[in-house]
Amino acid sequence: MNKKCIIFPLMLVFLLAAPSWAQEDGNASAPVDAANQSNQSAPSALNLNYIWSFSGIEAGPVSMAIDQEGSDLFIRAKYEDDGENAWNAEGTGSVEGDQVELSMAAQKEDKMVVTKMTGTYANDTINGNFTQTSGGQKVGGGQFSAMWISPGTSSYTPAVIEAEIEETTVPAAVNTTSSTETVQEPKSRFVDVRTYKDKIGPGGDLSGVPPGMGGSGLN
Repeated sequence: MNKKCIIFPLMLVFLLAAPSWAQEDGNASAPVDAANQSNQSAPSALNLNYIWSFSGIEAGPVSMAIDQEGSDLFIRAKYEDDGENAWNAEGTGSVEGDQVELSMAAQKEDKMVVTKMTGTYANDTINGNFTQTSGGQKVGGGQFSAMWISPGTSSYTPAVIEAEIEETTVPAAVNTTSSTETVQEPKSRFVDVRTYKDKIGPGGDLSGVPPGMGGSGLN
């Protein structure tokens, strides 16, 4: 009888404690399940790793290569307009859900221009607005539209920028050739009679012979 009295209270203790133990186990596993569910439900970032063609920013299309690491975007862009107003740009961006943000800087003529774009991705295109600043001032803005034209970015090449040719004044060529001066030596009063041989020979005309040189015998 005494043993029964002891066993019964012990069984009662175990029965009362069991629900609390089960509740503690459930509470411990709840964070793990929530974490697993969160990881499974989190959407992966959009793949924007393409070469894109942007319209609306310049008079012609702007080509942009986007390299992607997770949600981080790295930009190389170019604009080619027969070399006259061509430029290259670099920048960064990010993608979260279907929202895309891009920012790039380009040297345009004599100033640095920063273009910031925010857009929405849908059906393989990005549409949104852009703002351009230079020297702390807004210099442009509007709407843009982009569509990818090539998978991957390995085929991207930067624009060829024509170097500005500085005009330099070329000094006039100096004529280093010394002029030949004709020095006229004074005439000697002595005349070489051999130069007049034909005139003073026998029967020759003496009109061209200087005075005092007439004579014969010069053959």
